[in-house]
Amino acid sequence: MSSALRFFATAAKGTEGALRDELRGLRLPSVRADRGGVHFEGTLADGMRACLHSRVAMRVQLELGRFPAGDERALYDGVRSLGWDEHVTPRHTLAVSATCRSSRLTHSQFIALKTKDAIVDAQRDLHGRRPSVDTRDPDVDVIVRLVKDEATLYLDLAGDALHRRGYRVATVEAVMKETLAAAALRLAGWDGTADLLDPMCGSGTFAIEAALIACRVAPGLRRRFGFERWPAFDRTAQGQWEALLDEANARILAQSPVRIEASDVSPAAVDATRQNLAAAGIAGAVTVRQRDARTLGPDDGPCWVVADPPYGDRLTAQPLQLAGFVQQWSAAVKSMRGSTVVVVSGNPLLQRNVRLAPDFEHTLFNGDIECRLLRYRVDARPMQPERA
Repeated sequence: MSSALRFFATAAKGTEGALRDELRGLRLPSVRADRGGVHFEGTLADGMRACLHSRVAMRVQLELGRFPAGDERALYDGVRSLGWDEHVTPRHTLAVSATCRSSRLTHSQFIALKTKDAIVDAQRDLHGRRPSVDTRDPDVDVIVRLVKDEATLYLDLAGDALHRRGYRVATVEAVMKETLAAAALRLAGWDGTADLLDPMCGSGTFAIEAALIACRVAPGLRRRFGFERWPAFDRTAQGQWEALLDEANARILAQSPVRIEASDVSPAAVDATRQNLAAAGIAGAVTVRQRDARTLGPDDGPCWVVADPPYGDRLTAQPLQLAGFVQQWSAAVKSMRGSTVVVVSGNPLLQRNVRLAPDFEHTLFNGDIECRLLRYRVDARPMQPERA
């Protein structure tokens, strides 16, 4: 495979900047943020490195080519011209997905079908037989994007989406994706060098992602990737991948350099967090206990407090009850002098009832839900007693 390859790492809306900075930190070439993700260039090994180390990317895709596709014939011919024998053979299974915008071809399923036809027809002409289609677990996952009558084709390196780290064995209702939690931590400025407390931990996503960062554990170490099933994953590529894994394993710290605590009022959430920490191989890096978030006090700080309170479909409490809970909780964290409080909120009612003024705000999306990432600084000076 050519050494001059172009990649696109996809990201949740609002997290593109965090992904751009992360990939630059990995020293990947030609990093450039765009709508929905980040472009970069390099070798196949660079793409594999992004899959292994990116905490924010949803997927990493290898660009195969782009061409005008104003009609069905142009799409079919353009796909066939890309030379598929390097990327798929009759022994491999195949899946194709498509998106389209501002183009004469308007049906994504039709675009995917014509793309699939072009690929399998090229294989049949070359080998006398064609690859099979497997939409659930393909060896090779092809993505076509059609924008303003220009088609761009990609291969998905990830296989399963990158938020599936391999540690989530237990869940509670409405789980935040691991990639979004990692992006929120990065955008807020937590870098693994300060103590962190998650007082509404749910299944432990924030605490686990924080522990992985603090212990320098690559997020992709406990899973498999789509590129491992490609024809191009030959002995050379396999050797490069094994070297990347060895390097990542050598960086892991035996214990967390900072205190990380996860707590929740729900026994089920506490149990799920413990199970997921064990599956991630970092059970000793996080203290887990059952606790009401409103019981936080001066002895818990100073530290970073990171919270993902209920919002959207998760909101089952009555508005007045939620407002009262948030007011009590914010009063508790205000007693933690010198702390930094980070909240991901999709509920304006929650934002209005946090009795602190944010010093940082950022919009990001949890699926289709627009959320605000809010950071508050608690004054380090002792609170003055109120006058009678």
